[in-house]
Amino acid sequence: MNPDQNSIYPDHRLLGPNGDKPLILVVDDTPINLETLAEMVRHAGANARVANCGATALRYARLEPRPDLILLDIMMPDMDGHAVLAELRRMPETRDIPVIFVTALDDQSEEERGIREGAADYVSKPVKMSVLIARIRAHLEVRRAQWLLANQKAWLEQEVERRIAENTQLDRHLTLALERSGFGIWEHDPVRNRNRWSEGLRQMLGYEQEPEQLAESMNLIHPEDRPAVEAQVTASLRDRNSILIGEFRIRHHDGGWRWVESRGRIVEFDEAGQPTLMIGTMLDITERKLAEAEHRLADLVFTGIGEGICITDAKRNILRINDAFSTITGYQADEIVGQNPRLLKSGVHSPAFYAEIWKTIDQYGNWQGEITNRHKDGSLVTEWLSISSLRDTTGTASHYIGIFSDLSERQAAAERIQYLSSYDTLTELPNRHLFDDRLNQALLTARRFERGTALILLDLNRFRLINDTLGPPAGDEILVEVTRRLKLQVREGDTVGRRAGNEFGFVMANLSHERDALALAQRMLDAISVPFSVAGQSVAITASIGISVFPKNGENGEAMLRSADAALLRAKQSGRNTFSFYSPEMDADAARRLSIESALRDALARDEFCVHYQPQVSLDSGHMIGMEALLRWNSALLGPISPVEFIPIAEETGLIMQIGDWVLRTACHQTKAWLDLGLLPLHVAVNLSPRQFRQADLPAQVAHALAESGLPAGALELEITESAFIDDIDDAVAMCSKLKSLGIKLSLDDFGTGYSSLAYVSRFPFDKIKIDQSFVRDIVNNPVNAAIASAAIVMGRSLNLSVLAEGVETEAQAAFLRSRRCDAIQGYLFSRPLPPEEFAPLLLSCKPLPIAALSPAQEQTLLLVDDEPNVLSSLTRLLRREGYAILTATSPTEAFDLLAKQPVQVVISDQRMPDMSGTEFLSRVRQLYPATIRLVLTGYTDLQSVTDAINRGAIYKFLTKPWDDDQLREQIREAFRVVHLNQEQNFIPASRES
Repeated sequence: MNPDQNSIYPDHRLLGPNGDKPLILVVDDTPINLETLAEMVRHAGANARVANCGATALRYARLEPRPDLILLDIMMPDMDGHAVLAELRRMPETRDIPVIFVTALDDQSEEERGIREGAADYVSKPVKMSVLIARIRAHLEVRRAQWLLANQKAWLEQEVERRIAENTQLDRHLTLALERSGFGIWEHDPVRNRNRWSEGLRQMLGYEQEPEQLAESMNLIHPEDRPAVEAQVTASLRDRNSILIGEFRIRHHDGGWRWVESRGRIVEFDEAGQPTLMIGTMLDITERKLAEAEHRLADLVFTGIGEGICITDAKRNILRINDAFSTITGYQADEIVGQNPRLLKSGVHSPAFYAEIWKTIDQYGNWQGEITNRHKDGSLVTEWLSISSLRDTTGTASHYIGIFSDLSERQAAAERIQYLSSYDTLTELPNRHLFDDRLNQALLTARRFERGTALILLDLNRFRLINDTLGPPAGDEILVEVTRRLKLQVREGDTVGRRAGNEFGFVMANLSHERDALALAQRMLDAISVPFSVAGQSVAITASIGISVFPKNGENGEAMLRSADAALLRAKQSGRNTFSFYSPEMDADAARRLSIESALRDALARDEFCVHYQPQVSLDSGHMIGMEALLRWNSALLGPISPVEFIPIAEETGLIMQIGDWVLRTACHQTKAWLDLGLLPLHVAVNLSPRQFRQADLPAQVAHALAESGLPAGALELEITESAFIDDIDDAVAMCSKLKSLGIKLSLDDFGTGYSSLAYVSRFPFDKIKIDQSFVRDIVNNPVNAAIASAAIVMGRSLNLSVLAEGVETEAQAAFLRSRRCDAIQGYLFSRPLPPEEFAPLLLSCKPLPIAALSPAQEQTLLLVDDEPNVLSSLTRLLRREGYAILTATSPTEAFDLLAKQPVQVVISDQRMPDMSGTEFLSRVRQLYPATIRLVLTGYTDLQSVTDAINRGAIYKFLTKPWDDDQLREQIREAFRVVHLNQEQNFIPASRES
């Protein structure tokens, strides 16, 4: 559709109803069609408003000025042309606007439909400009004829109204005069609670109709101003002589706020003296308020700016100064206003200097440069001065403005910046930049005179922990004291610098022997090892040191730093509180590390990772109760790589984020697949790295993995190491709470290797603790590790946590842990970690862990009592793999018969039963068989009777319906442990009692 450039002549331009340019709304969802149609109507002398969808077209059709005609495409997504036309005809304000359908549909019935629906015309695509403009002109002329006819009718009505309104002409003149001066008039009838606004007031605020009642008017007033306005109106209605005067903000129809000044008073009263009419005016003072705000802002800038400002008249007499002027010169306003700025002359500059300044100002309007003036106290002040002239309409200078700053402060600031760019502000040592420069200078000197130089890097161990526990001020105090101690160990002329937060560097020039560097390193370690006194506490710190020697370990500063860094890393890996000289083997380690890091970046994309699963086995039943998902990597470039080697690199580089997410999702999908096959009802444990744990969106990731796989939340357990949260306990507790809210289980991994303590572990919502394999490895013959493992089990029990031991490889280890009441084990004794295709057969085999058979005196018998058979069936299915002898009874009478026939250690009873409540039943069981452990299962909120029974000792614990499977199993295991403990302490056999 291209407009014919020669088809429209000036005398054939389109005209709107009032003879002006018409406004045509063009609607089409195709940009090229929209642009072409708009260009056609503009070329024909009309204004075009464009819309690319039906909703926009409806909104634009209601905008003022409203379109004189609408070109409407039929085929549009979401809302087609027919729907748009129907909505236009429904709305009163758009009902009479002619609409021409423009469409590619060549269908007579479609055209007839459009005419029936109210379309004025129908134009087919491709559009010919001459046809389109002809039809537009025809409908605009019809609309113009309608407009002229309506105007003639309006003229007649106006003539009648004019003659009727002659008696109110004076009032109209007054209203017109007020509105022309910017005032709007308002009236309020207190009796009928009705308002009336003049046309001028409605236009001022953009409303077509005034608010009917006083409350509606008050709703338009700014919330901060409304109380004062309401108080004034109330006072005016009570006092017939009062005049309402106020300034406040009122909402314009466009949503913005306008400042107005309103005045009014009561002018009519009824026979009882009650007000019947209040009249007033309202003036828009928004611009005045803005000008006042700008004036205040300018005044604030003038007084608050750091540069001195001086304003003079044409004769150069000072009219005004700011506070900075007084600060720089020493003269206050009352001393200097009215004086000539020559008062500040220092005598340093010649008369020709000042003459040149004013010559430049007269010629160019401004001058700037450096000048020396004299302070009030007689001292000289070097300033950067800028003088500008302000000229009136005739071009004559009316004022001069001088702005100046004290260069002495700028020079001091420059020196300060230079210092900050080279030195650490806390320790006043050279920073990384200056230290590296000093290192390179030392190497140049060493090369010239063929001397040795040593570079020593020292890192404070676990310094972040001090900052987190004692606070940054304590950390700063330690750094300052470390600096003092280290300075005492080095020779004069050697460089000591602070390269990072807790890393220091030393350049030891003129090195005669490497043993000199060794001796210095040892002195530094000894100096650091002396405890620090901070905030009334004694704090012990150690350090790690890496040493490189020129020229053996590097020819330039970069190489020396790289070698020293490698040696520092080796010192840390060697147990910290030691030093290490660089060796070529470290380069091999670094190269291996870089290769692993490089291959690791593409490992996921190459599908090189897989997940193996290692069973977790109950020490009570010998059956598998869970499994841990373990990541394995077989690199196409490097072959199989141990997790011990690649996991730390993934953690440091941040790659662990996406790798960990992949492991989580993979483990969830695999576990769900096994559950769907009807295999053992297991849960899967997935490790979280410290970096993963600190992700703010970790709960969302876990929730997504569960939702994506369909795995029940209770079947997922996340393992968290102490190193993940030791730095910020409060944030870690909050994160664990968010994870627990998803319904998953949490376990504390590698327990005992860090700062394990009852104090902080009790703050976390853990379900399990895992004893690290380093304590299990020699638990049978190492008393220390045996004691640590036993203490961990006791600690877990005290917190009502289950305990699992890792790395169990022998029956002796398993027997020892079982004797210490450890719940479960994981290790090669039962199975190595297996790929999914090997783990599935293990699940199918239901292979138990060989456990010495229990003697009859130790047989675990459980009695379940509930009057609902389905509940008994559910409990039996849940507990049958725990190795218990399970008895069931549907009534207390049946239960008493069973108790009389054979020994029972644990009894679980429902609370609500027809013949007897659970608490009453268990109270009788206690009298007859006091060695039993009794638990009540209730789904009701009235727990008073249960609480009373617990207080009397009739029951051990109460459990709730519906129950959590894992919690219920653990409570029953704990009950049997109590039975066995009582038997060992009191020598009570597990048999019937008479």
